[in-house]
Amino acid sequence: MSSTTPPLPTETDVLVVGAGPAGLVAAHDLAVAGFKVDVYEMTDKAGGMMIWGIPAFRLPVGTIGEDMDRLQARCPGLTIHTNTALGRDVTLEELKAKHDAVCLTIGSWWGKKMGIPGEDDSRVIDGVEFLRRVNDGERPQMPKTVVVIGGGDVAMDACRAALRLPGCEHVKVVYRRGPDEIPARKIELEGAVEEGIEFIYNTQQVEIIADGDDNLKMRCVATEAGEPDADGRRRPVVVAGSEHDIDCGMVIAAVGQFGAVEDDATNTLMGSDRVNTSWETMQTQDPKVFAAGDGAFGGSTIVMAMSHGQRLAYYVKAYLEDNSDPVDYRTPWRTRRVPVAQDLKWEQLALHHPEFHGVGENPVEFPEIESTYSWDEARDEAARCYRCDAETGSADYSVQNREDIFLMARMDKSDIARLAKMLAKRLQPRANPFPEGRPATIDDLVFLPANLSRLVIDPYREACKVATDLGFGKMEIDQPFFVTGFDNAPSTVKAGIAQGLVGAAAGYIGVHLLGDTTPWLQLVLPGQIEPSADAAGLIHVVGPRFEAPDNLNRLHEDQLLGLSVTAKDTLEESIVYGLENGLDVLLLNGNAALGRDWPELAGPPDLSMMRDAIRILRRLNREEEIDLLWFGGVRSGTDAAKLIAMGAKSMVLGMTVALAAGAEIVGDHELAFAPDLSEEERGHAVANILKSASGEASMMARCTGKTNLHNLEPEDMRALTLPTAEATDIVLSGKH
Repeated sequence: MSSTTPPLPTETDVLVVGAGPAGLVAAHDLAVAGFKVDVYEMTDKAGGMMIWGIPAFRLPVGTIGEDMDRLQARCPGLTIHTNTALGRDVTLEELKAKHDAVCLTIGSWWGKKMGIPGEDDSRVIDGVEFLRRVNDGERPQMPKTVVVIGGGDVAMDACRAALRLPGCEHVKVVYRRGPDEIPARKIELEGAVEEGIEFIYNTQQVEIIADGDDNLKMRCVATEAGEPDADGRRRPVVVAGSEHDIDCGMVIAAVGQFGAVEDDATNTLMGSDRVNTSWETMQTQDPKVFAAGDGAFGGSTIVMAMSHGQRLAYYVKAYLEDNSDPVDYRTPWRTRRVPVAQDLKWEQLALHHPEFHGVGENPVEFPEIESTYSWDEARDEAARCYRCDAETGSADYSVQNREDIFLMARMDKSDIARLAKMLAKRLQPRANPFPEGRPATIDDLVFLPANLSRLVIDPYREACKVATDLGFGKMEIDQPFFVTGFDNAPSTVKAGIAQGLVGAAAGYIGVHLLGDTTPWLQLVLPGQIEPSADAAGLIHVVGPRFEAPDNLNRLHEDQLLGLSVTAKDTLEESIVYGLENGLDVLLLNGNAALGRDWPELAGPPDLSMMRDAIRILRRLNREEEIDLLWFGGVRSGTDAAKLIAMGAKSMVLGMTVALAAGAEIVGDHELAFAPDLSEEERGHAVANILKSASGEASMMARCTGKTNLHNLEPEDMRALTLPTAEATDIVLSGKH
């Protein structure tokens, strides 16, 4: 936990039902956000299945209690009420009346029935009840042989707990599938095997038969793998004539769990075994009631339940703040903000496994099954971490290259075999960066330094101007950049983008106004969007066939007018129409579909669109009578400078700004925005990317001897490939 003290709680009150990992994490995050939080727990201890389901040999008694003390010390607005059960002590309707939001994190507290004859025998108990009683301090006398049915983590804890109780000599785990399909975690499975627990695979129980006062017979059948189920695992099929009995004194059934409460209003929100909850919003059918954890989405690990709690708190916070359009939640990745050790030692230190003790000398006391790390061992293990996520975000690149560097630096010069192997690896040919069919790209344009293009007299003494005017002074902006693509973004993202545009003195191009103080060029869609007098300019969108726009009028004297061209087939008609009607700007869409969400993800821009526009204007001898704006593939100030040198007046950025604002590419053509960034953080990032792009563009201009970015010319560049030279009319490198 961070040491930062949360804000004092507000009057807004949230109620969390269930003090398990999901509920406690949600309560913590909501308290840190400044809300007053009450947690109702039906037992006498907070912790949920961490307290009642994990035996002391894996999680020592008192550990969770220490966490509870730290939690409540950190969050003064959080109160935990124990021995308060939903249905028994309070009803959901009462909770809704008293609190602004209710969160159901009721867990999967009850074990499922096997559905076979004889399971009502008193010597048959479900796994979660067995673990609850053991964790409550019971140490019952056990029969010599105990059978545990199931293959999950509850089954692993139950079988190992049973083995430690007095009287038990032999524990058998019966699982209906094979050893490769058992869902228990590998470390738990290995620990159980090492302690001497017997695993019987491909066996399914069909009946429990009482065989006197001290013995049970569990009738079973053998199974074999059949066709895959809906979850992809192969369905166990009974082998004919394979009935057999397993003798034992107790059966512990760990075949699944379910959530349940004794409250009518809550039961209307539940399905057969859990609360019906939307994963997208964490809401139930009652918008004031949210749910998470095992009781909403089924059994999982503690870590998964905690992540549910974080997600729950995020959407509850949005609800309480009347934010109906929050950024879709995704797990925050904060690791790159962590300082990285410079003396990593993964190539020197071997993996250290903690010493395994098994059942120990006095099993009934449930001593820990393995030693914890000493201080030095913990430091050594930490030094083995690659931290590739924090350095480059790429596991492959970081690890492979650093391993090679360390290997070469520490290799003995007499080790000829290793030296030869290393050299052979480094001499492997790389893929041809210029394969046949490589398309024209902005990357294949390069600037010529000033001393190669013309004689200059120290242009660096004068600042390079980047201010941009459009429409012969109708609109002036401090930087040559507009931003587009955020019309359909979540409201918090749009607010952050608007802040960034104000901070960078840049404008927005879109269907809707993004911020009250942001210069706005409105995209006017034929028959769909009415022109707005609030816009600094109106850009009418031309479709795949040219049609003169209706209502081509300025709504105030200084309002810009222009066209947005997507198809090259309409380019000449659009330019001629624009010149004849005194339009100010022509927006060239190199990525075909400006206005749709993230068209730049569909592929590289068509640079020939700019080439053809310049050719047409030159042929008409009217090159400077209309300002060209370019959208498509611009990632940096260098890219912007190249397009400006080709003839554009201003750049329109989309993906570049989205990524700066916390977006991540998901799938082929979609973006997901990080939910843990504030509007201020997004705004700061957007302003920084725009300012840095402007500075980088001015640097490119200075390197060619210019003191004004808009004085860049095609002659200041060379093309590296024939396709790029042909698509841009830029001279091929090596030619004069």
